[in-house]
Amino acid sequence: MKTKYFNDAIIGNEHITASFTKKGELLRLLYPNTDYKQFIDFFHIGLKINDSNIVYLHNDINNIYNQYYIEGTNILNTEILNTYFKLKIVQTDFVCVKENVLVRRLKFVNENVIDLNLNLLIHSKLISTDNNQVSGLCKNDSLLQYMHDYTVCTFSKEKILSSQINNTKANINEGQIGDKDYVGMSMDSSISYDLGLLRPNEEKTFELYIYIDDNKNGLYGIEKTIERIRKIDFKTEYDNTKKYWRRYLKNYDGLNLDLTDNLRNNKIQEIYERTILLYPLLINNETGGISAAVEVDEKLTQCGRYTYCWPRDAVFITQALDILKM
Repeated sequence: MKTKYFNDAIIGNEHITASFTKKGELLRLLYPNTDYKQFIDFFHIGLKINDSNIVYLHNDINNIYNQYYIEGTNILNTEILNTYFKLKIVQTDFVCVKENVLVRRLKFVNENVIDLNLNLLIHSKLISTDNNQVSGLCKNDSLLQYMHDYTVCTFSKEKILSSQINNTKANINEGQIGDKDYVGMSMDSSISYDLGLLRPNEEKTFELYIYIDDNKNGLYGIEKTIERIRKIDFKTEYDNTKKYWRRYLKNYDGLNLDLTDNLRNNKIQEIYERTILLYPLLINNETGGISAAVEVDEKLTQCGRYTYCWPRDAVFITQALDILKM
């Protein structure tokens, strides 16, 4: 499993917590509570542009990044500018308030003088163990990665162009995936979408959804839920999520700070508001447990793990909750 030490951004709702790097890479995805279970080893998104090899959104020598939250919310924007192809990408990540769905909305803007043909590729690897191995299946334009107790479903409202369940790493760097249509014990699998031609100054939007099912209703139940999710108006969900977090921030602004008169105080105000918005993403609403942090060291190479309720850290946080009238 990939070593992960730092979360640069965290989003979520009552049941899902997701963390990201400053380049917009999804690091961790926890469900059905903020302290259990972490599914993601890696989740990489890339583009084959014209005849190129894959250009990863989170890691390319020609990419320039700018990341920020939508003010007063747990909605994350990551702006990516690929200077070689002069392609601008605005990646917006949010978790719906009433739906346990992580939405990844990608807006592409061609700032070049030539046409850009875009093929989007997703390579997803889940954490797999000897007693809880992951298998992959591509069905009804959805990638289903399943284990004993959960299925991670990755899909869009768009049709999948191609898929590969087994041995994706052998050829995805060339921007090409596809293999025989069979189910395999594979912890990593991939899908791709044809985004078509993007002409100079044109823009195009694509939405990707990640939903986790508890496998209680079988494959038929998963397929029904996916089809229901596909019909959701995510523009409305985005607006509702923005309103929810801004109302949450207003309700729990227990100190009524106003420190916006200079840059130093602006930073203090930003930390204060981000703290209020972070706390609900650390609290298990079923047990009352408060995680010390979204995990920073799964392999225990630097510390003794932090996605647990440690009494010392919980005392610090509950004291802060009292101050904030939370």
